[in-house]
Amino acid sequence: MNIKKSLITFGAAAAMVAPTFLGSVVANAAVNPAPRQAQTSHKPQQQKSKQDNQKLSLTSRESGSQYTNDNSGYNVTVKATNLINTLHYNVQTSTDSGASSADPFSISIYKDGSLYKTISSSTGTLSGSLWVGSGTYSIKVYTSSAASHWTGGLATS
Repeated sequence: MNIKKSLITFGAAAAMVAPTFLGSVVANAAVNPAPRQAQTSHKPQQQKSKQDNQKLSLTSRESGSQYTNDNSGYNVTVKATNLINTLHYNVQTSTDSGASSADPFSISIYKDGSLYKTISSSTGTLSGSLWVGSGTYSIKVYTSSAASHWTGGLATS
Protein backbone atom coordinates (compact mmCIF):
# COMPACT_ATOMS: atom_id res chain seq x y z
CA MET A 1 0.00 0.00 0.00
CA ASN A 2 2.90 2.39 0.77
CA ILE A 3 4.41 1.76 -2.70
CA LYS A 4 1.13 2.60 -4.42
CA LYS A 5 0.85 5.87 -2.47
CA SER A 6 4.47 6.75 -3.29
CA LEU A 7 3.94 6.10 -7.01
CA ILE A 8 0.81 8.28 -7.06
CA THR A 9 2.67 11.09 -5.26
CA PHE A 10 5.61 10.79 -7.66
CA GLY A 11 3.29 10.82 -10.68
CA ALA A 12 1.50 13.94 -9.44
CA ALA A 13 4.82 15.71 -8.81
CA ALA A 14 6.09 14.72 -12.27
CA ALA A 15 2.90 16.02 -13.88
CA MET A 16 3.44 19.43 -12.25
CA VAL A 17 7.15 19.69 -13.14
CA ALA A 18 7.08 18.12 -16.63
CA PRO A 19 5.53 21.09 -18.52
CA THR A 20 8.17 23.48 -17.15
CA PHE A 21 11.01 21.04 -17.75
CA LEU A 22 9.86 20.08 -21.25
CA GLY A 23 9.30 23.73 -22.18
CA SER A 24 12.89 24.63 -21.33
CA VAL A 25 14.26 21.54 -23.07
CA VAL A 26 12.31 22.22 -26.26
CA ALA A 27 13.15 25.94 -26.23
CA ASN A 28 16.85 25.11 -25.94
CA ALA A 29 16.81 22.30 -28.50
CA ALA A 30 18.66 22.96 -31.72
CA VAL A 31 16.51 23.11 -34.85
CA ASN A 32 19.26 21.52 -36.92
CA PRO A 33 20.21 18.03 -35.67
CA ALA A 34 23.83 17.35 -34.83
CA PRO A 35 25.87 15.87 -37.69
CA ARG A 36 25.92 12.11 -37.71
CA GLN A 37 29.08 10.06 -37.99
CA ALA A 38 28.20 9.05 -41.57
CA GLN A 39 27.81 12.68 -42.63
CA THR A 40 31.26 13.79 -41.50
CA SER A 41 32.80 12.36 -44.68
CA HIS A 42 31.21 15.24 -46.67
CA LYS A 43 33.68 17.89 -45.51
CA PRO A 44 33.93 19.75 -48.86
CA GLN A 45 30.15 20.32 -48.82
CA GLN A 46 30.28 21.49 -45.20
CA GLN A 47 33.11 23.91 -46.06
CA LYS A 48 31.11 25.25 -49.02
CA SER A 49 28.13 25.81 -46.71
CA LYS A 50 30.33 27.78 -44.31
CA GLN A 51 31.64 29.86 -47.21
CA ASP A 52 28.08 30.51 -48.41
CA ASN A 53 27.08 31.66 -44.91
CA GLN A 54 30.00 34.12 -44.86
CA LYS A 55 28.76 35.66 -48.14
CA LEU A 56 25.31 36.41 -46.73
CA SER A 57 24.22 39.99 -46.24
CA LEU A 58 21.34 41.68 -44.43
CA THR A 59 18.40 42.27 -46.78
CA SER A 60 15.30 44.37 -46.75
CA ARG A 61 11.73 43.26 -46.25
CA GLU A 62 9.39 43.56 -49.20
CA SER A 63 6.59 46.08 -48.95
CA GLY A 64 3.76 47.29 -51.11
CA SER A 65 0.40 45.90 -52.05
CA GLN A 66 1.73 42.84 -53.88
CA TYR A 67 3.44 41.57 -50.70
CA THR A 68 0.68 42.42 -48.23
CA ASN A 69 -0.72 38.88 -48.28
CA ASP A 70 2.72 37.29 -47.71
CA ASN A 71 3.38 39.53 -44.73
CA SER A 72 -0.16 39.20 -43.35
CA GLY A 73 -0.06 37.95 -39.76
CA TYR A 74 3.72 38.26 -39.49
CA ASN A 75 5.77 41.11 -38.06
CA VAL A 76 9.44 42.01 -37.77
CA THR A 77 9.01 42.38 -33.99
CA VAL A 78 6.54 40.55 -31.73
CA LYS A 79 5.95 40.57 -27.98
CA ALA A 80 5.46 37.27 -26.13
CA THR A 81 3.63 37.89 -22.87
CA ASN A 82 3.02 34.39 -21.46
CA LEU A 83 5.50 32.30 -19.51
CA ILE A 84 5.62 29.81 -22.39
CA ASN A 85 4.76 30.97 -25.94
CA THR A 86 5.00 29.51 -29.41
CA LEU A 87 7.06 31.73 -31.70
CA HIS A 88 6.31 31.06 -35.37
CA TYR A 89 8.76 32.10 -38.08
CA ASN A 90 8.05 32.11 -41.80
CA VAL A 91 10.38 33.65 -44.38
CA GLN A 92 10.37 33.49 -48.18
CA THR A 93 13.12 35.18 -50.17
CA SER A 94 12.78 36.81 -53.58
CA THR A 95 14.84 38.65 -56.18
CA ASP A 96 14.54 42.32 -57.13
CA SER A 97 12.08 41.34 -59.87
CA GLY A 98 9.79 39.66 -57.32
CA ALA A 99 10.55 36.09 -58.46
CA SER A 100 10.96 33.48 -55.73
CA SER A 101 14.55 32.69 -54.84
CA ALA A 102 15.98 29.26 -54.03
CA ASP A 103 19.29 30.58 -52.68
CA PRO A 104 20.49 29.73 -49.17
CA PHE A 105 19.85 32.22 -46.37
CA SER A 106 19.71 32.44 -42.60
CA ILE A 107 17.60 34.22 -40.02
CA SER A 108 18.67 35.56 -36.66
CA ILE A 109 16.04 35.79 -33.95
CA TYR A 110 16.71 38.27 -31.17
CA LYS A 111 15.15 38.27 -27.70
CA ASP A 112 15.09 41.66 -26.00
CA GLY A 113 17.91 42.84 -28.29
CA SER A 114 20.27 39.90 -27.73
CA LEU A 115 20.83 37.09 -30.23
CA TYR A 116 18.54 34.19 -29.31
CA LYS A 117 18.85 31.75 -32.21
CA THR A 118 20.19 31.57 -35.77
CA ILE A 119 18.55 29.21 -38.26
CA SER A 120 19.81 28.51 -41.77
CA SER A 121 18.03 27.30 -44.88
CA SER A 122 19.49 25.88 -48.07
CA THR A 123 16.34 26.78 -50.01
CA GLY A 124 14.47 30.05 -50.48
CA THR A 125 11.91 29.37 -47.72
CA LEU A 126 12.05 28.67 -44.01
CA SER A 127 9.20 28.12 -41.57
CA GLY A 128 8.74 26.54 -38.18
CA SER A 129 8.14 27.34 -34.55
CA LEU A 130 9.92 27.47 -31.19
CA TRP A 131 8.75 27.40 -27.61
CA VAL A 132 10.00 30.60 -25.99
CA GLY A 133 9.64 32.52 -22.77
CA SER A 134 8.24 36.01 -22.38
CA GLY A 135 10.02 38.89 -24.08
CA THR A 136 10.24 40.93 -27.25
CA TYR A 137 11.45 38.97 -30.28
CA SER A 138 12.71 40.40 -33.55
CA ILE A 139 14.06 38.92 -36.77
CA LYS A 140 16.86 39.80 -39.19
CA VAL A 141 17.23 37.97 -42.49
CA TYR A 142 20.60 37.40 -44.16
CA THR A 143 20.51 36.28 -47.80
CA SER A 144 22.82 36.00 -50.77
CA SER A 145 23.07 38.84 -53.26
CA ALA A 146 20.65 37.11 -55.68
CA ALA A 147 17.84 37.02 -53.10
CA SER A 148 17.62 40.66 -52.16
CA HIS A 149 14.19 40.75 -50.45
CA TRP A 150 12.10 38.67 -48.06
CA THR A 151 8.50 38.35 -46.91
CA GLY A 152 6.93 36.84 -43.79
CA GLY A 153 8.37 37.31 -40.31
CA LEU A 154 7.38 36.34 -36.76
CA ALA A 155 4.10 35.63 -34.99
CA THR A 156 3.21 34.31 -31.52
CA SER A 157 0.47 32.08 -30.23
